[in-house]
This record gives sequence, structure tokens and C-alpha cells, in this order.
Amino acid sequence: MAKALSVFLLSLSTLCVLAQQPIDYRSRTIYFIVTDRFHPHQPYSPYVDPEYPDATNSVDCFTVLCPAEKQWRKYWGGDIAGLEEEVGYLDHLGVSAVWVTPLMENVRAYEGGTGYGTGYHGYWVQNYDRPSAHFGDWDDVGSLSKELNAHSMRYIQDITLNHSNPYDNHVFGRLYRSENADQVFIDSYDNDIDPKTGLHAYKHFQNTPACQAAEKESDADWTYWQLHHCLLADLSGYNQHDPKIADYLVNAGKLWLDHGVQDFRLDAVKFPFPDFISGFTHEMIQHSEQLGRTDPYIVGEWSGGGVGDAKSLAFANRYDYFKTNILDFTLSVDLNKFIGGTYEDAGSMQQLDAIALDDLLRQRVAAFDGRDTWQGIFIDNHDQIRTMVRLDKIGVTSETERERRMDLATALLMTVRGIPIIYYGDEQYLADYHLFELNGYSYNKTSINSTADDPFNRPGMKTWDENTSAFQIIRKLAWLRRTSPAISEGAYETLYVDPDTLVFQRVKDDACVVVAVNRGNAKDVSVNPSCSLHPGRYRGLLAGVNSANAGNYAKVTAKSTTLHLGCLSSLVLSSQHLD
Repeated sequence: MAKALSVFLLSLSTLCVLAQQPIDYRSRTIYFIVTDRFHPHQPYSPYVDPEYPDATNSVDCFTVLCPAEKQWRKYWGGDIAGLEEEVGYLDHLGVSAVWVTPLMENVRAYEGGTGYGTGYHGYWVQNYDRPSAHFGDWDDVGSLSKELNAHSMRYIQDITLNHSNPYDNHVFGRLYRSENADQVFIDSYDNDIDPKTGLHAYKHFQNTPACQAAEKESDADWTYWQLHHCLLADLSGYNQHDPKIADYLVNAGKLWLDHGVQDFRLDAVKFPFPDFISGFTHEMIQHSEQLGRTDPYIVGEWSGGGVGDAKSLAFANRYDYFKTNILDFTLSVDLNKFIGGTYEDAGSMQQLDAIALDDLLRQRVAAFDGRDTWQGIFIDNHDQIRTMVRLDKIGVTSETERERRMDLATALLMTVRGIPIIYYGDEQYLADYHLFELNGYSYNKTSINSTADDPFNRPGMKTWDENTSAFQIIRKLAWLRRTSPAISEGAYETLYVDPDTLVFQRVKDDACVVVAVNRGNAKDVSVNPSCSLHPGRYRGLLAGVNSANAGNYAKVTAKSTTLHLGCLSSLVLSSQHLD
């Protein structure tokens, strides 16, 4: 039976669909927040630790320029209460899950040296049994969970299972337990032996030849033994084969579930002992079921993971054992290279055209054993150069052009196979273009797709404009994702591709979506979608989001379908499939 295609018009009545709880997690759009940098509760009154007051900036860096790197490595004042104040904004964006950086109590002081700065980012935990006072308390955590759920959003909590905090600075690996008192659990990295069992709480293999060699290599080249025994940077890596440590981490996960967490993002998932990861995720699933909830969605950060990284695929494809999906770094890099176009450095093989991108999108299906729709996909994150900055540094000097190129990546992110993750502020084109260099660092065009500019990729949110092109693209396509199984589950089928232009369809049963992106000059493209279009002229869902898309259309006759695509534009047509 022929499938009729029509263009959805967003209206108040159809937007009510956003309030409904989606059945399949793949129909969700995730929004990733660095808590300290998202929004401070109003009126502005950040937490100041009475013992370590200099851990918090003395000025409001959300509203005042803070040029020094030292200021970027301190707390700015974003907190749980501030996040909760902006849940309505996220609802308008179409977000249906919120991933929050670790809220557990981190090292409290500001330190120089190797462990430079504070734990504002959340990844230097010293006590899993209570939230950081900089972010709030258990009541705030529970309140956030309720507010998110009231807007049909899931609460994803980031958790560190690989390490606690630096072994050579701050508290030197000290770990506490107890919600109400500073009960020392592990004294330090150097004093971590349990007298009862003789087991180390941390891994101590750095003096072995294998770990000495690992220090000189990228962890992408490490053997399995190195991944599971050598330390990540200067962080106190847990020995999860010590039952005391394993129980501590599992109980921490359960504690956060008890306080309202529903899903988890596992930090640095390639490094812990694999059997522990399996045990942890199964325990979280079982505990969620005991609480009367659906199973948690769990996604792990396997840096560099995706097509081309055999170890990451082996991990993701043993889902029955690990119960963990991964973040697709390969796709992120290629999305950035594609929108960079000829601005990318050709000599270092950084350029990538639509033909190569299409190849990757088709390869992902087989590489992930058909489960690519469950993996987390993204454009940029807190460990990478923000895409807007990256475009600037490869030579895209026009702000407008940078935004249109970013829009292409966003349209692709929201329509290819996988669960899209929006890095906070991308919908506002959030970026700082100068402070990394003003603080003595430099960008290198030949390595720009494999380096970072931390901490300057974590600026505070400045604007909350719901009319930016990026906001509208995400809003409309998040709605489409929640209402069309073609986007959340459907097959990926190429309709047309040349070096600058990619047209594909997503198909699931009677639902069909046609997506076209063009980074080159305006052109007409003839396609033959498997779903029939009634004769007519269609502008598509994204026609009104920016001037580049304004002239796009699909012209359909009885014999052909022609797409007119402007320069740096996108077009999305969807078959109406409403129950």
C-alpha cells in the first residue's frame, strides 16, 4: 500500500504530544548539562565553602567577563535549583531526558599543579553518599527528579566508576562515606590496603613495563590489560575487584536511584574491570525493578568509540552482558568534518565529504549489530572543542556561516540512527572564541578534531532565546522523533549523495521521513523515495528556521520528485503517522 507523505505543521495541539511519555527510549532527545555552568538559582547567591572560600569565584562569571583560566577552574554557581528553574526552557526545546554531570561531593579546595583547579566539573569525587554542597542537597536532587518527570523528562546521572580523585593533589585519593559525617573510607591512594583482606582499594601497576609504555601512548592504542590496570592520567583508579570497593560503588548507584535518578551515564567506561561493569549495571536494573520502575537506560563514555574502534564495538555489542550502550565519538568527529568542508585541513586528511559520511552511516548499522539506534550520538561535548569554536579556528570567519554549518550538523544529529544528545548551549550557538588563546594556548588546524580546549569549552549560559535557528531545529525534530517511529527506529536508506549533498530516508512500517542536507551551492536533486508523495509542492518542517532553508522545496509530479536545496541548507519531510 502506498504511503502518503505530507508535511507536518507544528501547532499548539500537536505540541501537546511532547507532554506524553514516549514508550521507546530511542524517541527521546537528551540534553547534557555541566551543572556548574548551566544556571545559578536566582537571585544569584552561589554556595561558598566556609573552609575553602576561594574555590568559588568572587564575581558572577555568568554576567561578568572572567578572562583568567584560574576563574574557569573554580565554581561559578550553577546548581540543581538553578537547573530546575529552567526546566520549562528545556521542555520548550523538546528535551525528554537530561544528563547531569556528577553531583556527588567532590574535592573541596582549589589547588594548583597537576590537579589544577576545583572539582566544579564533578569528576573528582570524594564522597558518593551525599551531593556536593555547591550543587545542593538530597532534597534538591529529589525535587529535580520530580520536576523533570512532571515534564516527561528522564533524569540521567553521570557517575564515575573508574576513579575517585587525583592521587597527587587535593586529598590524594581519600574517599569518604556517610551522608551526615566525614567518615573516612579509604585514607589515600598510597595508604589503601585493607588490613582484613590485604587488598588494595586502588590499582597499583604504574611501575610495570606495560603501564610505563601506556603513559607514552594514546589510550586508543592500549591493550585490554593496559586499559584495565593502568591509571587514567593522575586519577586514583579503583580496584573494582576489591569487594569493598565494588560494594561501595554499587551501593552508591542504588542510593542515587533511591533519590530519584532513573538512568546513568558511566564515565570512562573502558577502564574499569569489565566484570564489575556488568555487575554494576545488572544491579542497577534489578534495583530499579524493585523500586517499581522501568529499566534504566545506561550509556558509557568509551572515548574514541564507534566504527573503527574494535574494542568499543566488542563492548557495545555484548549488550546482554554489559547492559551498556556507548557514545559514538566516530560519528561526532565525522559530522564536524563534514560541515567543515573545504575549510578543514586537506594535508592532514581532515576533509570528509557527504559520500564518506553516508558510508559511515551505513556502516554503523552492521558495526553495532543493528543496535546503532540505541547508542548516544552527539556533535560536541565537555571534553571537545565546541563546534562553533572549531569552525572559527579552521577559518569560517562569518558568524552567520558558522551557525548555518552548525545547523546542518544539528539536522543530521536529530535524524540519523541513534539517540541525540545536545550539549548545553548548542541551541544558542554558545562559544568563547578567544580566551583559550589569550591564556597562552593555541589551536592547531591539523589536530583540531582530536584535541580539546578545556575549560573554555564550558562557558556559562548567556542567553535563553527560543527563536534561534538551532533551537527551532531541535524543537521541531525532537517533536518528530517522539511522534515518528521512522526517526527513532527506522532503517537508513540513501536516496542521493554527491560530495556536498546527502539525501536519505528513514523508514519504519508506514512511517517515512526524507532528509536532505546540502553544504554546497544551491542545486536541484531528483530522488525516488519509497514512500509516495501526492503531486504538489512541499516546503518541509525546517523551511522557516533560517534564511538558508527558506527557499527549499520538494516538487512532486506523477513521474518525479525534485528537491530544491539552497546553499548550507536542510530539508525534512515526514509522512503523517498519527494514531
